[in-house]
Amino acid sequence: MLGIDIVSIDKVHRLMKRYGDKFLGRIFLDGEIDYIKSKNYKAQSVAGLFAAKEAVAKAEETGIGELSFKDIHIFHRNSSPYAQVKDRLYKLSISHDGGFAVAVAMKLKEHGQLRRDQDTHKGDYGRVGIFAGSRGMTGSAYLSTTAALRTGAGLVYNFVPEEIFDIMCIKYIEPIVQSSENMDYALVERLNSIALGMGMGKSDRSKKLFREVVRFPQNMVIDADGLNILSQEPELLLERKPYSTILTPHLAELSRLCKMSIGEIKENKEEMARDFSRKYKSVLLVKGNQTAVFCEDKLYINKVGNAGMATAGSGDVLSGIIAALLARGLSPYEAACAGAYIHGAAGDVAADIYGEESMIAGDIIKSLRHITKKFDFTFPQRKDLNLKRLQDKGVIPC
Repeated sequence: MLGIDIVSIDKVHRLMKRYGDKFLGRIFLDGEIDYIKSKNYKAQSVAGLFAAKEAVAKAEETGIGELSFKDIHIFHRNSSPYAQVKDRLYKLSISHDGGFAVAVAMKLKEHGQLRRDQDTHKGDYGRVGIFAGSRGMTGSAYLSTTAALRTGAGLVYNFVPEEIFDIMCIKYIEPIVQSSENMDYALVERLNSIALGMGMGKSDRSKKLFREVVRFPQNMVIDADGLNILSQEPELLLERKPYSTILTPHLAELSRLCKMSIGEIKENKEEMARDFSRKYKSVLLVKGNQTAVFCEDKLYINKVGNAGMATAGSGDVLSGIIAALLARGLSPYEAACAGAYIHGAAGDVAADIYGEESMIAGDIIKSLRHITKKFDFTFPQRKDLNLKRLQDKGVIPC
């Protein structure tokens, strides 16, 4: 299980100023207060621990209420934060940016092995629809669809044009190939999430398909050619439920969306991205070094990943990961944040195995198993996530 929470540092500062030790004593255990003391009672440190407890409560699927703050014990091991609830252990990632503390809690099983509830079936893990691919761009469809499966989606359908239908039928084993030209609308309505745009092209047929699919109500991630088509009609976003759409542009795609030059965007990227997110009521994930996720006033900065991920298809992998997380029940903002983190962490493992110069997008997918299988080793900083350490701990065979 995974939980994400965000807390205003300023709000925590006001609570500390008003209630002092009474506030800390209501939320934190003695050992946690000692840690806060070692940080000179900084509001950002308190906000980080506060967000972590909320994130753990969400991962427990109860929230604070049925579970009290003091039922959650936060501690540090080798400078990395963890949480414990009874006999259950969580790995924590805590970051601070834009006046907020953001915490991600990932549940660990015995020996760090993530296991599913045994009394489940494939439908319990979400149905994903990937609208991607065109002649000459079958790789985009393949990478995003495979990434969704490797991130745990129970069923993944790849909707493709007739011109590559037979190719994809031969290429796939686990995914299900569907025609995007003779669409099964009843099937689409049963999907839990949609990813739209990867390698679909910008032909008139592609534009017509885009307008049709974007009107489906499911939570959705739009990437690549989908973003380029959307840049001509961004008002389509306003016809969707607010903040049910995740856009994943790199700077050139963002430039087309915002009708601004890349230079203008770089001058004030944060303000511009926030304004766009508010105006079009969408979650905006801006790819690049330290990928940033914007949603209204919320901001998450991803601090894992490397330059080797600047390779064809890497963004397709990210879209598939996010689509799977949406289908598993995460909110669009949570799925974007967690997707960026998982994608970057897998990229760091791939870089250690293959090298930044040699790694390709498929290597990121191959490396996902080291992240989803052993969440104990998804450290928030790349220096802690290296091949030797994974080998020493038995996560990756020597």
